[in-house]
Amino acid sequence: MGSNKVLKPAAGHSFAPHWPALVSGEQGGDYACVAGLDALEDQRLWPGCRLVDSQGWVYLLSQANDGALYWHRQPELVSLLELNHELKRYAANLGVCCTVKLAIRTLADAFALVVWLEQQ
Repeated sequence: MGSNKVLKPAAGHSFAPHWPALVSGEQGGDYACVAGLDALEDQRLWPGCRLVDSQGWVYLLSQANDGALYWHRQPELVSLLELNHELKRYAANLGVCCTVKLAIRTLADAFALVVWLEQQ
């Protein structure tokens, strides 16, 4: 799909995540740690992608009727339990062994794990 410019916020909302952030596909099958908006624009993005900012706010990438993509902040913070399961699945897909032992207890743990997995 290539690089997308997704600067448009949802109507009545602003897109101001706290950087860095984690970006994932809609099923959590892949993750990337992005330092800021410029790095986000370099990601392959499509409707359903999710961004978790460094404070735990979740944004979903949606598509407006006119086809424009925009980020919409969700009303609840990320579930660390859900994020832990997704990151274990992502690690397993990368061929990392012993994913049962992987455990994140904080958002900082999640960011550190994704950075480590990006280097594998």
